[in-house]
Amino acid sequence: MKAHRKKFDDQNDNRVVRQIAANILMLPEIAGEVQRGIKASRNEPHMVAGFYPIQTEVDCLFILKALNAIQCRCALPVMAGKDKPLSFKEWDLEEPLNDGPYGTREPSAELPNVKPDIILVPLLAFDARGNRLGYGGGFYDRTLEFYRGAGHEFTAIGLAYDGQFRNDIPVGDKDQPLDIIVTEKKVYRP
Repeated sequence: MKAHRKKFDDQNDNRVVRQIAANILMLPEIAGEVQRGIKASRNEPHMVAGFYPIQTEVDCLFILKALNAIQCRCALPVMAGKDKPLSFKEWDLEEPLNDGPYGTREPSAELPNVKPDIILVPLLAFDARGNRLGYGGGFYDRTLEFYRGAGHEFTAIGLAYDGQFRNDIPVGDKDQPLDIIVTEKKVYRP
């Protein structure tokens, strides 16, 4: 699946990531809040957790910049340990990042944790039911399970090239489905 995704990334001339960003900006979960200007429930902008792209993942930093331009607050994950959920730290898109595991980049661990309203999730492949194939470490599955178990309301959005769609995603009992998957061609809502 990594080689398959690389094929789509190699063909990406930045129009693809711009279209993915445009599709995200049009989501009611985002656009409805922007039109009102604030979140009615907490009187503050959305907190959107993205990720620092590695290998051939969709360029989430470009998407975070687009969301920040419409007044969303942004965050990135920090790994707390191998079998632990990710924590999220607010990031202003300019503060230097530290090297993290697996080639990632992270905000300072000393920053306070934030609870995102939107979690943008990387993936290798996905299906129409919201299942995703990741790298196998379970970090996002543990994180989504943790937030759902704690009763925190959020929307999990996978970012992908449309060609990463598959009908045969293996699903285990620890796997957590996504609420939405956004590609350059379509918004999938399981």
